[in-house]
Amino acid sequence: MTSAAPLTRRKLCEMDCDPSLLTATAAALAIRDGRLSATALLEACLGRIAARDDDVRAFSHVATNVAREQAALADKAQSEGRLAGPLHGLPVGIKDVFDTIDMPSEYGSSLLRDRRPAADAAAVAILRRAGAIIIGKTTTSEFGMYHPSATRNPNDLGRSPGVSSAGSAAAVVDRMVPLALGTQHTASTILPASFCGAYAFKPSFGSTSMEGSNILVPRLAQIGYLARSIQDLCLFAGAFDPVVDGAADRIGHPPRLAVVRGPGFEQVATDADEALTAFIDALPAAVHELDLPSEFGHAIEVALGLLNAHLAARFGDLPQHLSARLCPPLQDGIAAGHALSAKRYIELNATADRLNRLSSELFAHHDALVTLSALGEATRLDEGPGSGSLAMPWSLCGLPVVSLPLLCGAHGLPIGLQLIGRHGSDRELLQNAAWIAHTCRLPTGVDH
Repeated sequence: MTSAAPLTRRKLCEMDCDPSLLTATAAALAIRDGRLSATALLEACLGRIAARDDDVRAFSHVATNVAREQAALADKAQSEGRLAGPLHGLPVGIKDVFDTIDMPSEYGSSLLRDRRPAADAAAVAILRRAGAIIIGKTTTSEFGMYHPSATRNPNDLGRSPGVSSAGSAAAVVDRMVPLALGTQHTASTILPASFCGAYAFKPSFGSTSMEGSNILVPRLAQIGYLARSIQDLCLFAGAFDPVVDGAADRIGHPPRLAVVRGPGFEQVATDADEALTAFIDALPAAVHELDLPSEFGHAIEVALGLLNAHLAARFGDLPQHLSARLCPPLQDGIAAGHALSAKRYIELNATADRLNRLSSELFAHHDALVTLSALGEATRLDEGPGSGSLAMPWSLCGLPVVSLPLLCGAHGLPIGLQLIGRHGSDRELLQNAAWIAHTCRLPTGVDH
């Protein structure tokens, strides 16, 4: 477990008043030191869910009794000096595209109503071994598609919380849980983080097993972490990859940054572009403009084409009475996939391979790339769940990405800053994100 600085007097007061206010890092330390029980933290989170989730709808299932049993066991273990791992006693929400043996795993679809898998997903098993308390399943759109879910944006209930990891992002931002698990094929973690104002981290492709989850396209299926500080992201991801644990504990030298305005940027809202420009201008470090190779102009088309092909392969043979129940984007994707030729599918994969190779060259003179996480503030509900175009190229290339809630739009709603690193540079990317957050005086979870 990452060593952490002592809690400040203010944090101790907040813990005594309402443990749901604590970051995951502060709560984990307090539990380890015996100043906070897992039961007290869980009850604070359950109370927040009871007070808010009728409006926010971040959870599709809350496992109250199971979670209370887990918290009691965690407290007993702590009293005996036995900590399960770095997440001991921390409540975690699980996006309902991961299998959980002790609660429904429906992938947001009526076709899987009341489905109970025989085993946990690999990611859920890792969390349990790390000591996390699985409080419930967060709401997702059907099979993680670009379709509105029941979740609402906790900042403004009339606005969208984003796409399929929206329940996880909303639950974290609204203090229902300190940590929540998401996934990303194209933008499903980064876009909700931007719309809701969460910190998010999508690690390098292949960093952890996706077994037991809803895999739409194997080369695109990636895990996502949602939290309320940079150090919380390091703690969370560190349960899966110890290399990143503690990455934000030390604020290093200014990174070499380059701003990119890639595919989809022509649709960015004026206030979002102005916020990004002002942010870049205010940084106490040189930031270069980087033009992406022309091949990146095909990235969105390639990502969506691969998705459609795999949708057709997975769902295309469903009987008519079942396929008619699928959400419209899923039906449309299946139809588009059926119309895709084998030759075109091979071309799409070849282009994706080419972009992966080109992406490594972008970091020859830069440590990280900077762009927006979304086209602007959260869309209104009647406008749909928004566009993830700014995240798609980096998902396609399997690069690690952090979204920081640094920017603000014309209506005072958050807009995420997207920081992109080279494949395999996950620890360095989180360190660079910590430098940016510290420079902008955002909470990192570190006492300096």
